[in-house]
Amino acid sequence: MDDFGLEKLAKEIVVARFKGIADAPAGAGAVARQIVVKAVTGTKQSPRDSVTAVCRGLMSGMLILEKDLPATAVALLKQMEAVAVETNQDPAELMTWSMEAIASVARLSGKDSCYAIEAAIELSFMGAGPVFAAACETAGSAS
Repeated sequence: MDDFGLEKLAKEIVVARFKGIADAPAGAGAVARQIVVKAVTGTKQSPRDSVTAVCRGLMSGMLILEKDLPATAVALLKQMEAVAVETNQDPAELMTWSMEAIASVARLSGKDSCYAIEAAIELSFMGAGPVFAAACETAGSAS
């Protein structure tokens, strides 16, 4: 449950700031880090809810702008290690929660998008591709 409207906030930030930006995926990753750290350390919302809301919002905004979703997914995931350090959270859990949120948006954009994101994740995070593929298979079924 996104008690603080983080998903909407993240989507609005992306749409407002990254429309004409060439390296929008890296920018989205930086925004993810900032929002998630503040949400986890400054609210009583569960870290899982905060991470999934922010990542889903950022990916949705990038989908609206027709930006590079695989690059955005990788940029978001790369920030989770820094988020883990800053928030004292388990990086594996942060990555899993992020992938679940990314999968929900990837699934909306079609199977080809899921495959492209899976390949990009596997290339950057060896062994994480199948985790993402499983998240794509279950995305939307337990919401």
